[in-house]
Amino acid sequence: MSATLAGVDLATVAALAAPPGQRLLAAATAHDEDAHARAAAGDAAAVDPLRAAAALRRAVPDADPALAAAALTQVRLRRRARPRLGGLADHLLLTEEALEQATRTVVADLRATRYAAAGARQVADLGCGLGLDAAAFARAGLRVTAVERDAVTAALAAHNLAALGLGDAVDVVVGDVTEDDVLGTALRGADAAFADPARRDPRSRRDGRSRRVADPGAWSPPWSWVARVAERVPRTAAKVAPGVPHELTPGGGTATWTSVDGDLVEAELAWPALAGPGARSRAVAVRTVAGGAPTVAVLDSPVALADEPAPPVGAPGAWLVEPDDAVIRAGLVAALAERLDGRLLDPRVALVAADGPRPRPGPLGRAFAVEEVLPYDLGALRAALVAGGVGHVVVKKRATSLDPDAVRRDLRLPPGRASRVVVLARVGEHPWAFVCLPPPDRGGRGEGPGVPSESTVTRR
Repeated sequence: MSATLAGVDLATVAALAAPPGQRLLAAATAHDEDAHARAAAGDAAAVDPLRAAAALRRAVPDADPALAAAALTQVRLRRRARPRLGGLADHLLLTEEALEQATRTVVADLRATRYAAAGARQVADLGCGLGLDAAAFARAGLRVTAVERDAVTAALAAHNLAALGLGDAVDVVVGDVTEDDVLGTALRGADAAFADPARRDPRSRRDGRSRRVADPGAWSPPWSWVARVAERVPRTAAKVAPGVPHELTPGGGTATWTSVDGDLVEAELAWPALAGPGARSRAVAVRTVAGGAPTVAVLDSPVALADEPAPPVGAPGAWLVEPDDAVIRAGLVAALAERLDGRLLDPRVALVAADGPRPRPGPLGRAFAVEEVLPYDLGALRAALVAGGVGHVVVKKRATSLDPDAVRRDLRLPPGRASRVVVLARVGEHPWAFVCLPPPDRGGRGEGPGVPSESTVTRR
C-alpha cells in the first residue's frame, strides 16, 4: 500500500485539512478567482503560476513553501474539476490521477437514485477513489462502506466526505478488496455493491495521461472478480469504459451508456437486481443548465443488440437527427428512429431522417432542418453555400473518411452573414452532403448535487 500518490503524501493531506492549510487554500482560491476574472477582462498575463505563488507568499508570509505549493496545485485541480463536479469541487482535495477517473456528480447522483429505488439500504463501494460515488450514495440516504487500497487516496476520500457533511454516513476502509478479509468487512451488512475497476495503467502514460486498459481481464480488480461479488450481492453494478462490448452485459442485466452535454462519459453494467424492468440496453443523455436541475432522457430496449429488429431505411426528409453518442453506443439508433417516426438513411449509418413537425429528441439527439441534399462534390457544395450567402459553416461527418476540418478549409467561403451546418455522410457507397440550418442553442451547462428530472422512453 503506497504512502504517496502523485507527489501527495499522508502528511500533506493532513496539513491541507488542518486550519493553516485551509487558510492557504482560501488565499490561493481568492487570488485564482481574481486572476481569472482579470484574464477574462483582457489581462492575458493575469493567470500566471509565478504570480500566484508570489501572491500567496504575500498573503501568508509564514507559510511552509511545500504546503503553499500543494495548496496552489489543489486550486488548479479544483478549477479543472468544476465542469465535472460542479460546486462540490471547491470543497475537495484531489489528485490528477484520481480526478481522471472520478464520476461526474450528476451521473453519480443518478446511479445512487437507482440503487435507492431498487431497495438498497447499505452499499459497499469497492474501490472508492476520491469518495464521490460514496458521497452520492450517502446523499441518496444510503449507508456506505467505502474501501480504497491506497492509503493517500483513502485519506482524501475521508476528508472529502467530511467536508461535504457526509462523514457520518460513510465508513472509509483502507485495504485491497481482492483480499478475502477486506472484502468480507466491506460486504458485512451490505445489501448492494458498486465497483469501479481501475482501467488505466499509471505506469504507462501518453499525452500526459495514464494509458487505458481495454482488456476486462486486466482491469484492477479484473472483471471475473466483479462477477464473483455479484454472486454474493445480487444488487451489484460496475462502472466501466464506454467502449465495453455488449457481450459483457450480465445475463438478465442491463448495460447503460451515459452522456453529459453530448460527451459520452461512462458505461455501467448492472446485474438483474439493479437492472431496469425489461431493459437490456439503455442510453441516458443528460443536459445540464447553469443554476438549474439537469434534464435527463432515457431510451431503452428489452432485447440484446444482436436481436434488435432491422430499422426502416428511406430517403432524406425535412429533418436530419444526429443521435447522441450514448444512443449510438447502446445500439438504440433504430429505437430513436422509431420514437421519432423516422428512418435511417443507411442501415450502417447513425443518422435519422424525419418529416413533418420538428422532431424533438431532447438530449437524445440534435435535429437539423435540411435545406439541401446533394452528392458530395466540393465545388458543388461551395456553389450552393455561396448562393445562399453562407459565410460560416460547421462541418460534421458520419461514416465517411472525409476530414471535416479540411473540407471547411477548402471551401474558402467569401464573407457572408448566414451560417449553416454541413453534415457529410455515406449513404450506400457514396458520400453525400446535407446543408442544414443550425439548431437552437442548447443553453448553459452546470452540475451540482440533487436528483435531476427524468423522462424515459422504453422500446417494446
